[in-house]
Amino acid sequence: MPRENLTDKRLQALKAAPKGERYDITDGITPGLAVRVTDKGTKTFVLVARFPGSSNPTRRAIGEYGALTLEGARETARKWLQLIHRGLDPKVEEQKEREEAARKRENTFEAVVGDYLTDIPTRKRNRHVEQDEREVRRELLQRVDKDGKVVWRNKWAKKPITDVTDADIAELIGEIRDRPAPGMAYNAWGHVKAIFSWAMWPERRQGYGLTVNPTAHLQPKHFKLTKTVSTRVLTDDEIRAYWAAADATPYPLGPFYKMLILTGQRKAEVAEAEWPEFAGANRALWTVPEERFKSGQSHIVPIADDVQAILDSLPRYKGEKTGKFLFSTTLGSKPINGFSRAKEALDTAMLAELRKADPDAELPEWVFHDIRRTVRTRLSGLRVNSDVAEMVIGHGKTGLRRVYDQYEFEPEMREALQRWAVALKQIVAPTGPENVVTFEKRAG
Repeated sequence: MPRENLTDKRLQALKAAPKGERYDITDGITPGLAVRVTDKGTKTFVLVARFPGSSNPTRRAIGEYGALTLEGARETARKWLQLIHRGLDPKVEEQKEREEAARKRENTFEAVVGDYLTDIPTRKRNRHVEQDEREVRRELLQRVDKDGKVVWRNKWAKKPITDVTDADIAELIGEIRDRPAPGMAYNAWGHVKAIFSWAMWPERRQGYGLTVNPTAHLQPKHFKLTKTVSTRVLTDDEIRAYWAAADATPYPLGPFYKMLILTGQRKAEVAEAEWPEFAGANRALWTVPEERFKSGQSHIVPIADDVQAILDSLPRYKGEKTGKFLFSTTLGSKPINGFSRAKEALDTAMLAELRKADPDAELPEWVFHDIRRTVRTRLSGLRVNSDVAEMVIGHGKTGLRRVYDQYEFEPEMREALQRWAVALKQIVAPTGPENVVTFEKRAG
């Protein structure tokens, strides 16, 4: 087999082999590399070597000249020789590389986020699925305007998840922070961290090809972010406006708003309440089951008289395609959800109520969770024992006390909620006890 230092000029000048024959010319620069020329003039780079599993040297095609450059063939030949030296078969390794490349194309950050969003509704006691999905899609993938037009897209959303770097993440979180939206930046960072932690679980990371978590060494302080701790409580005027707005809002939202402020329970716990959770004489005790409660333990809520009045006013659905949810727009088969528009309408109604007394009144931003904080604060103002007040809003016993003290404080909690209902009446209608009105809207 002739040996010479191959060049492009020489390769282009090679003549076709005689009919029915072929010939090889070995490259004098790269060991084992040769070009095979057929009787049709086809020129194919080959590597002559003792491949793993073979006792004799054999030829393997690298690629056809023209589709593959001379330098490209030399680079591939050197790579193959290194693999052979390590006892690896180049054909097997290249197949692995192709599979890895295909996996990368499939497992983009966007695709993994899709898997993550499919998984989170299946988690026990996940109370923020809709909000989480909305924020993840809007802040980590793309934003659309009211007409559905994409107005922003994450430039690395379609990157293989294995190629997403801490620099990519830091840039995105920094952009959100500088909008300015530091609170949302903090939330977005939490979502990114949760997504990668989820993807790094042993049963998932192999499928995604992940070996490194790019969030591992990042902290909110690196983005100059801190968690915003709200201390917002509603004033007397705002409580009056809230109640008036709730009173003017039809079922299911109006009664739902009232039950929130009368019980101090979490939004999801009230919104997803079902009739079987209410038992006792006149359904005087509400038991939130452990699968719906944050701490994973069931939680009791004694029913004050005014809450009982609300329960008595609610529709009870029977028959096919009905369900057991208290607050529903689908005959009880599904609970109310998606509160964004409802909250906007509630804010508008509250502001209108406030401006009846003061045309220049403003309504500072607030969220439903502030209702719980308001109730807890008012219970302290009513001199309710701190432990009892905490148990009313579902902050139960901790540590050894949780194990050894099984007393449920039902009578004390009932008294606390009754006292709060009376105080709430005085706030809503501050005309003296002789003129106290019921919380339920009277017919006519």
